[in-house]
This record gives sequence, structure tokens and C-alpha cells, in this order.
Amino acid sequence: MSIRWNLLVIALLAPLVIGCGDDSDPASATAGADTAEADADEADTSAVDSAITDTAGASGGGDTASSADSRDAPDAGASDTSVADTAGSDSAEPADSMSDDPCPAPLGGITWGGKRRFMHGINYAWSDFAADFGGIAQWNQPGVAAALDVHRAALADMKDHGVGVARWWVWPDLRGDSIVVDDTETPTGLGGTTLADLNAALTLAEETDTYLMLCLFSFDGFRPSRDISGLWTPGLTDIVTDSAKRQALLEQVVRPFAQAAAAHPNADRLISWDLINEPEWAMTGPGLYGADPDFEQESDLVALTHSEMELFLSELAAVLRAETNALLTVGATAMKWRSAWSQLDLDFDQFHVYDWINVWWPYDNSPSSYGLNDRPVVMGEFPLSGLIDADYASMLPALWSAGYAGAMGWQYNQATPAQLDAASAFSAQHSCETAY
Repeated sequence: MSIRWNLLVIALLAPLVIGCGDDSDPASATAGADTAEADADEADTSAVDSAITDTAGASGGGDTASSADSRDAPDAGASDTSVADTAGSDSAEPADSMSDDPCPAPLGGITWGGKRRFMHGINYAWSDFAADFGGIAQWNQPGVAAALDVHRAALADMKDHGVGVARWWVWPDLRGDSIVVDDTETPTGLGGTTLADLNAALTLAEETDTYLMLCLFSFDGFRPSRDISGLWTPGLTDIVTDSAKRQALLEQVVRPFAQAAAAHPNADRLISWDLINEPEWAMTGPGLYGADPDFEQESDLVALTHSEMELFLSELAAVLRAETNALLTVGATAMKWRSAWSQLDLDFDQFHVYDWINVWWPYDNSPSSYGLNDRPVVMGEFPLSGLIDADYASMLPALWSAGYAGAMGWQYNQATPAQLDAASAFSAQHSCETAY
């Protein structure tokens, strides 16, 4: 069947799929990342029950509910998929020599510890949204250090299925005990069990022979400051756009967190910082680079301009560079805005794909076909349930063959045994090239 006919069929079916998604499991990646929390005035259950409802719908941004406009035909800046299908850049750690690497990933990979590997990972995402690092005492939600058995079992299970890298969210919003703010919502330091949880996560990674991609922030945090079931949750927009508050966030929160990671004896288990998950949803107006279409903010977010978000991420990257050796990336929403972070100091690019994206920017086209030739590209989110025309088991080898440097399905806590078996099968076919 021709690609044009496939796209027509997908376009016709997409509204049906999207409509059905509204009543799906609220924790699904297609349920809408913008539903990371319900409004407090709608919650009439206990704080813990409300918290579960509040966070279950937060996803890596798969099919965001307000992204209907995003499913429109691409603007003039849309990719020309007729460009030659060649693999992109293949190294994210040029300082390391690969002369002794017995099995470098042949088409695309991320280099760490002198080994260029296809980053075969999965989104752990979280056990408790915004609580894993720092905890939420008011809701009796523990951080990693107080739930060692839970996280050890999860990481070990990932490893047993050939998945070596876990993308794990730290501060998707500021509801937790981790970031302390004063009466003006200026960050003053780390709180709760944050550093103990970071240390525990790195220790567990060593025990289970896994690596961590810690995703620091998310678009979810750019909602207005609000009460969530009795828990005041500051919004990030004012913090990020106010120079003094932004510097406080970087110096009083991010820098000590990064320093603690670097000082840990298993610091090498932190393979990457993901600066922020899908920041484009918290942006509005035109982009600064390329021919990308304008950004389309989620309706309940307080949006930044491209310049404002880029400044924040640039300064964030500088702090992480100064304090750690971990690689840097941004969990970009889609190829639709593929030029947005081209000027940031990153080691590899990362994009996400769900059905609404795949209609216009097919996942199995190479990164080079989208003009991405300067850095390796990891597909950082895609549904374990598959796309309309491709299941997870077929997507993994397709991404490998297209020259991607890695693939990380969304998300572990929703994975079925069959999906984990598919991860195992892919790993078995490339056992050396996917193992750091």
C-alpha cells in the first residue's frame, strides 16, 4: 500500500482514535499529558486519592488533549521526506576513544564510557508523579530511598528484558517537597528527601546494571500557581521569566542536585540529563530558527516565548555542564518543531512520536531526512502499544534501521508482558550493540 494511501487512511481514522482516547485509562500516554492534574475544586476525595487522579493522566505528552491544532496539515516548514534517507551523526561523546569498542552500534548510537550503543531504553517516568525525588509527605508518597524494593524490582525487570536505560522524571511540577520556595515563590533550596532519593537511585542503577536519564522539568510545571488537594504548587513561568528567581532555581536547586550526582560513587550511572520534557507545549508564537511552524501552547499553561525558554534551557545546560559529565538532551515534543533546540549545547537530540505526529512526520524516516545531521537522535517517547500502523515490536527494528541512536518506549508502569517480551527479543538480536 502506498505511503500516500497509508497517510490518507491514518488521517481518516485519527479522529476516531483520538475521540476514543478521552475515555481511556487516564495513565495512558495518549490520554493527554495536559491532564497531569485535575482542578482542586473538582476533587472531593481524600488527598491521596485525588493525587492519584491528579497525576495519572500526565504522560510524556503523547496525544495531548489540546493538540488538535497540532494534527492539522503541516505548514510550509514541514519536512520533505523525499530527502535521501541516510543516518545522522553517531557520537555524543567525542572525547572517548572507541578504538577498543568490540561492537559499536553500526547505524546510530550514543557513546558513553567509550562504547557507542543504540540506547535501548524505556520511560520509567515515575512511581509517584513529582514525588520520587523528594517525596510528598502530606500525601504519604515516599521518595526512592523509602521505597527501595519497589524501584529495585522495576529497574531489575527492565534490565531482565534487555532495557538498559531508564528515563526518570524529577520535577515535572513543583507540588512535591523537593523544591522549597519562599513567600514570593523564589526557590531557596532542596527539601524533603531529595538528595537521599538521588543517591538511592544511583545506587540502585549500579545494583541492577542500568543507566539513568534524569528528566529535570516538564511542561506540566508551567500551569499557574494553584492548590492541588490542599498542596500549594507554584508555577514555573514566573520563576523562569524573572531573572532573580531563575538564578535562584539554578543556583539553590539545580546546582546542588547536580553536584550531589557528580559526587556519588556511581555517578557514571547517570548517562544523561534531559533538561525538560516537551517544552514546546508551554511556548507560544514563532520559532527562532528554521521554518518550523508557530508553537501551540496548551490552553491551561502560562506560556513563554521561544527566546524565554531557550534562555532558561541554555542557563540550565551551563550549570549541568559545569558540575557533571553526563550527556545533555531535551525531550522535544515532535519533529514538527525540530529546529527549536538546534542552538543549545546538547550532546544528542531527542524527539517523541505518537499517531498525530506520525501522520506528518513518519517515525521510520531517518533523522537525516528531516535535516538532522549534526547530532545523534534518540526517539525518546513512543507508545508501547504502538502506532495505528506499527506495533512496538516492529518499531524498534525500524528505528534502528533508520539510523536513530536509541529508542525509549512510553512507559514501563503500563507495559504488558508481551511488550516487555518484544523489548527482550530486540535486545537479543543486538545484545552487544545495546549494552553499555
